[in-house]
Amino acid sequence: MIVRNTTKSKIIKTSLNLGKGMSFHLDKSGQPIQNEDGIRTHSYRHDKVEPNFPLLHHPDRITECQEMNLFLMHRFEGHFNLKKNKKESEAFSDAYYASQPGKQLDVKTVRSIAKHLKAFLDWLVKDGASYFEVIAAPLSKQSVDDDISRLPIWRYHKYLCDRVESKDQTNRLSYNTAQERIRAVKTFYIWSHKRGAIDNLPFSLEYKQVRIKSKAKPSALFQLPTSSTRSGGLWKWVSNLSIPRTIRQKEDSPDKNLQPYSPKELTQLLQSNTAQKPSYKIYLQCALLGGLRSFEITAIDQKDIFDPDKKENKKRIPKLNIVRKGHKPVRLTIARVLMKLLYNYTISLQSMKRQTKHETTHGINNSEHPLPVFMNSSGERISEDTPGNTISIVRKEQKEWGLEVLTRTFHDLRATFATYVAKYLIEKGESESSIRQILMTLMSHESFKTTKRYIDFAKSVGVDAYGAMSEWVQDIYGDVDDLLMREAVYAPAN
Repeated sequence: MIVRNTTKSKIIKTSLNLGKGMSFHLDKSGQPIQNEDGIRTHSYRHDKVEPNFPLLHHPDRITECQEMNLFLMHRFEGHFNLKKNKKESEAFSDAYYASQPGKQLDVKTVRSIAKHLKAFLDWLVKDGASYFEVIAAPLSKQSVDDDISRLPIWRYHKYLCDRVESKDQTNRLSYNTAQERIRAVKTFYIWSHKRGAIDNLPFSLEYKQVRIKSKAKPSALFQLPTSSTRSGGLWKWVSNLSIPRTIRQKEDSPDKNLQPYSPKELTQLLQSNTAQKPSYKIYLQCALLGGLRSFEITAIDQKDIFDPDKKENKKRIPKLNIVRKGHKPVRLTIARVLMKLLYNYTISLQSMKRQTKHETTHGINNSEHPLPVFMNSSGERISEDTPGNTISIVRKEQKEWGLEVLTRTFHDLRATFATYVAKYLIEKGESESSIRQILMTLMSHESFKTTKRYIDFAKSVGVDAYGAMSEWVQDIYGDVDDLLMREAVYAPAN
């Protein structure tokens, strides 16, 4: 009987120095200086400290963790990237651009990759396999024969496919999540092969030209053909290791992923005990009344917050300076009701105590450490995942009380915001082009395709029965006219 280790791996967020010019400290005799734990002390000529870098840890898989953590560092620093550097000037050769570091990733993206690698590591531990187990010769066939299918990476591939096809909702994995997981592991294998940790890749890999459909734009008739259209398509790395589209279920369709909360689901959420607690309540309000993502809520600073009821602020447009998806900085206009909720939160006793701790540590008006709206008990900015974890806590509460458990996510509150705004504007008789412009502004969408889905939802769903959500919802949707009017009238003078 084989006993498998069921210990799960962990992602530890820690301060990590990725600086240049590292050197060990030596004493007068030339011997290395060690700290209390027996670790050699060192320093860098140029420091580059990332305070919350994700590192994988498992007590019985140190080697794999070391490899994966080095991979995460190389991705973060841009030392490894599957995309070729763009040639920006003819003054430099292709070889020059190929020798330069690739695009660096932000720590949020690295955390996402770490989560996918953690899922793979947990599977390796449970299966008793090692990722170093590959093949003796390079793979040349497109199909996966019996010998190849027994390798860990292909067993893991089958495991993901089985979960995508599963009818058991508690075990089921969405198609997109499975695709992201296998893509992260595949990139890790390519990196390992490039640095010589594994002899051969256990899947096919080919750099080939892929035809893409051009995106129709109003100005397309007046544009010159791009390099991709002249050459016939984009050059991409193509592999046989991917999740087949044929196994997608209805729940994986784009429309399913964008559905808002129904009035019944919102009633379940807002009547929970969790939703009555000040911190969790304001997180939900930011998503439901402003369409904010979890990491965007985290990034709100107190310098943008004011009391909209004060006489001198009556004509001031409520705006938040945030960085949206794709590192896009925006000055986001929000409803006055949401600004008031944020202001009330900042003057609460708990918030003021945490503000004192933050200013004690970082000083007052420190531009490098601006005062956040949302802080933990230590006076530091909450993590990017904290607001989004609210739904998990609600689900836990519902399970304990034997209630129906929510299946919607925190991100679905953003879809709810967009759909109800669209529904309100439709009922007001606004044209579709006007609704499109309003939604693209409020949601910071770059593609009309995404915005149109919300408009289509608004036309097809009934959202008149607000029920328990009336206190939070009707205020903002009734405030849309005023919000947009103030934007038009006062923006030039602001």
